[in-house]
Amino acid sequence: MSRSTRLAGMIAALGLFTGADLLACGDKFLVAGRGTRYQRPKTARAANVLIYDNAASGLPAALEKVPVDTLLKREGHSATRVETLDQLAALVAGGRFDVVLVANTVASAVQKLIGGAADAPVMVAFCIKPGAASVIADAEAPCTVKAPPKERSLLEAIDKAVVTHDRNARKALART
Repeated sequence: MSRSTRLAGMIAALGLFTGADLLACGDKFLVAGRGTRYQRPKTARAANVLIYDNAASGLPAALEKVPVDTLLKREGHSATRVETLDQLAALVAGGRFDVVLVANTVASAVQKLIGGAADAPVMVAFCIKPGAASVIADAEAPCTVKAPPKERSLLEAIDKAVVTHDRNARKALART
């Protein structure tokens, strides 16, 4: 009996030493020796995003499938929606926004409104194809993100726009 007990004890000890990872619970990514990757860079910061949500531009239809507000909130950004150029002009004049999301169909009008000031928000344009009923001259304007956007591409475009905004603000501060 003592011989079988010793044999069982040695097998149990051998199993405990060799199967340490097997007894772990939860996700195996936190096992010693493995790294954890994060999706956003450490230098990313939260942005104030202004969305020009004009129905004639086609942006609301392109963004129906993507919950933009919840996506931005989850990543730490704050979003404000406007529907008219007058509302957009009033908010941009306040100067507290980093990024403006627009459709490429109205990009040139918004760019004229934003102006070329150093602390002006950076525009991120969505590639929207105009419908047959709405023929808009700016349909071939340059665009940054394809519509409907994927979450990752939208967040990457916003992060790049924030970096550009901060770089422009630093340059303007250095000039004065």
